[in-house]
Amino acid sequence: MKEKRSVSISYAASVIPPGCLDTKGRRFSCPAVNIVDNAIVIKRQPFTQTAFDDIHAKTEFESKSISERVKKQAYCSKKRLWKLVSGYLPILKVLRYYNIKENILIDILAGLTIGVLHIPQALAFGQLTSVKIENGLYTSLWPVIIYVFFGTSAHVSIGTSAVICILTAGVVDRQGEAFVAANPDILNFTLNGTQVPLNEIPAYLDYKEGVAMAVTFVSGLMMIFMGVFKLGFITAYLSESFFCAFTSGAAIHIATSQVPAMLGLDITKHGGLFKFINNYIEIFSHITEVNVAAIVCAVITCLIIVLVKDCINERFKHKLFMPIPIELFIVIIGCIVGYFGDLNTNFGIAIVGSIPNTIPPPVIPPLAEAPDFLADCFIIAILIFANTIAMAKICAKKHNYEVDDSQELIAYGMCNFVSSFFKCFPSSVAPPRSMVSSGMNTKTVVSGIFTSGLMVLVIMVISFVFEVLPKSILAAIIFIALKGLFIQILDGRKFWRVNKFDFVIWFSTFTSAVFLDIDYGLFIGVGVSLITVVFQTQFARGYRLGRTMKDSTLVEHKKYQDSVEIPGVKIFRFQSSLYFANAEIFRSNLYKCTVNPRKLLKMIKKYEKKMGKSGKSEVLFSEDKRSSVVPTENTTLKKSDSTKHVSVSNMDNPLFTMTDEAQNNSCVLRQNADSSIKRHGSIDSTYSTVTIDTVNSEDEEVDPEDGDILVTDGKLRTMRHTHHVIVDCSVINYLDASGANVLSHIFTEYDHVNIKLFLCGCSYDMRKAMKHADVFNKIPQENIFLDLNDALAVAKIQRTIPMLLGVTDYSDEEAAEDSYITKL
Repeated sequence: MKEKRSVSISYAASVIPPGCLDTKGRRFSCPAVNIVDNAIVIKRQPFTQTAFDDIHAKTEFESKSISERVKKQAYCSKKRLWKLVSGYLPILKVLRYYNIKENILIDILAGLTIGVLHIPQALAFGQLTSVKIENGLYTSLWPVIIYVFFGTSAHVSIGTSAVICILTAGVVDRQGEAFVAANPDILNFTLNGTQVPLNEIPAYLDYKEGVAMAVTFVSGLMMIFMGVFKLGFITAYLSESFFCAFTSGAAIHIATSQVPAMLGLDITKHGGLFKFINNYIEIFSHITEVNVAAIVCAVITCLIIVLVKDCINERFKHKLFMPIPIELFIVIIGCIVGYFGDLNTNFGIAIVGSIPNTIPPPVIPPLAEAPDFLADCFIIAILIFANTIAMAKICAKKHNYEVDDSQELIAYGMCNFVSSFFKCFPSSVAPPRSMVSSGMNTKTVVSGIFTSGLMVLVIMVISFVFEVLPKSILAAIIFIALKGLFIQILDGRKFWRVNKFDFVIWFSTFTSAVFLDIDYGLFIGVGVSLITVVFQTQFARGYRLGRTMKDSTLVEHKKYQDSVEIPGVKIFRFQSSLYFANAEIFRSNLYKCTVNPRKLLKMIKKYEKKMGKSGKSEVLFSEDKRSSVVPTENTTLKKSDSTKHVSVSNMDNPLFTMTDEAQNNSCVLRQNADSSIKRHGSIDSTYSTVTIDTVNSEDEEVDPEDGDILVTDGKLRTMRHTHHVIVDCSVINYLDASGANVLSHIFTEYDHVNIKLFLCGCSYDMRKAMKHADVFNKIPQENIFLDLNDALAVAKIQRTIPMLLGVTDYSDEEAAEDSYITKL
């Protein structure tokens, strides 16, 4: 005969006027609506996954071969050609649809404004990169022009960037030290009988310039390669905590590199491990040689920039057409004071010196030593892309347009690859300039043409003006620009509160970047980030679910005071993917939260031995202690009918079925269902507040006879009360061979002690992996349910037969669990 069962979920909100309190005086946060409007009523028959797929799943279409798919895509048309060409050269699309009347004025103003901001930063970051000052001007020119042709963001300002500059400086200084070690005679260079400092020797500066060009060339080539093959996803492995820590650590090194210039000191720069400590040792060892005039220039510069930016630009940003370019005014004033005060002669302040007023012709970067810094180039390439694309997406979101990640990666690569032939160092986004461009509502990348035009004018016409600019002013401009990154160090507290793994990434990256070196900080940070991914799966939580007594919502049992468990059913949820790294952790958590079949088997065997000595019954529990029926409403099926196949459905396609073997081994129906309902409650009734927990190892008593676990009737009854274990797989999004094998072995172990294992909410990919791993050879398809309510609807009305004595231990095959060790 057929038995009708249903999954029934009913929720209803009481109609309470807004602002009213409930019976306990708590205010409802949800709006009050009519009960009919927000009542949730779902009533249907329970589905196994197989039955549901038979009814609703799409039929598989015949997949086409690779050759057929290639032939389908191998065609040419004007539309496709235009899309291909304009995709790699976005400027063509911009020019084709450019609206001169609406866009040209804004693009001109924005381009000139960004060009004005480029000037002081170009001079300062040229000094920061440890190359010639003019290299900063070139880097503010050529990448801007190239991005106009290949870029897709109208607001990203490519050029000099503090973090990329300090990374490049590390490579340049390291290679420079090797160059001096290989050519010690260069230290004896003199001019007019006076020995020239190392950082002013032309051959040494030319060599460092060549190293910077080579770094730019290789980094650009790497980004082009990653863009063509769409490898931008690599940056997804770098978390926010990593970027915050890395940029803050880089800010410490940037500030340290500018401290000697702000103090007017000419000291030896240290690189490599512990350079932060070594540089400050060098600074304090020459502290008596500081130049007071240089300190005064630096302090005044910092004070003016802070006052203007915080008290004017930030306070009145909504009223100003553009922020006051205070750095440019500082540079102009510094040049005037330096020229009329002759600061170099009268006060011994170091100045910028000669700057060529020509744009150099292209030269091939020297690549002979490129293998020595390939790793550094890869780091620089990743950071350029990560920082710039993040800024591009912020601007795109604000102005409602999209950027192509792969094309942007190609654009950044071209900006660096091509500009390396023009004596540029690596270029990246400058967030302050980009935010100004966004605030001015720049229309298109055409604005970059006007920015580069202004830079050409600066280089060829007025570059001589900057020759008398004190270096301490440039150093102060760089130093005070790092204020935001210094404040960012306080984010460590946020990461500690949000997630301890994030804090570990932040702390390890920051400390290693500061005290070891930036490169080490990056590698350690990335390594720790990847390790924490593994550790998070190792520490993944598994917990039991229960139902709240008022509205029957499934929640984490121990977190809610009115949560109760369904009698005889344990529901377990594991918050992680299930794969080789945490498969055994999954099993341990499952056994700890529900029933440990190994421990139960051990206790049964010991109980059997004890009963054998006393000559008591072979049945573990009597009928009054252990129900052996399925309580149902208005349904009758005797034990004599148990050999028949029961189909629980009123449809042609069965939803839930019980095979002969499953029925014989699992449950029978009893005629007097009402008495059982009195004991256990109906299917949809509120469950008793009394729950039976698992026996914890720390609560176990020791048997004085053998020192093992003390077996009592109460302990066995507690463990044998559970007849079903349901594993909610809805949050498991990945399953590998190890995880599939563990599921099979768990089912076998539970089946050995007559406990049924149900799986529910398995995704398609998970079921596919289980199929190929032959999991269904052990776990029958009728034990895989569509969702948790389906599994629960079936499990809570089943009762397994009493456990008989004489159970056997695990066989050799079951104990081996297909382990590779048995095949050696």
